[in-house]
Amino acid sequence: MSLNFPVQRLGPGLGELAGDAPRIGPRLRAARKAKGLTLDGLVKLTGLDKSFLSRMERDLTSASVANLLKVCEALGIRPGALFDPPNANLVRGHEAERVNFGGVGVEERLLSQGLGGEVMVLHSTIHPGGHGGEELYTLDADLTFVTVLEGELEFIIEDAHYFLHEGDSMTMSSRIPHNWRNPGSGTVRVIWVTSPHP
Repeated sequence: MSLNFPVQRLGPGLGELAGDAPRIGPRLRAARKAKGLTLDGLVKLTGLDKSFLSRMERDLTSASVANLLKVCEALGIRPGALFDPPNANLVRGHEAERVNFGGVGVEERLLSQGLGGEVMVLHSTIHPGGHGGEELYTLDADLTFVTVLEGELEFIIEDAHYFLHEGDSMTMSSRIPHNWRNPGSGTVRVIWVTSPHP
């Protein structure tokens, strides 16, 4: 299936479209919504015209330095943050770092890198008979999420055994004793998400 979305490629300047002014509108809108403000609420805080603020958020007009500072102060953001490069880290599948957290018969790659340790994402290929160790274990993290991409995964939480098939997911507290294994004769592929990074 082919999905055709319009793509805007960043030009030579960080956050700039080649030959155009920096696009700050989406960041302003995101900051306003994160603060729980409507456009009307922002009008009250800044004294600026609603249609002007709406056009700013859609990059249809430029703001003076004074007006931009008013908006940033109302939103509680640094003006410079509007021009920072995106806080993103791309990990190509073939470049994902190989890791080993002690599982047996498993190949793991770390898909999440950098940003601040809020989350750890692993892609695991579990061979027949592969498992997380001989005993139940816990992690120093708030939650663990697993989704099965291929095969069947037996997931053990204390005395309970769950059999997850392709498309099934499980979310649990990482501090509850648990383990997992591949009970079948085929390969199992799963994505693990643990937050925060243990």
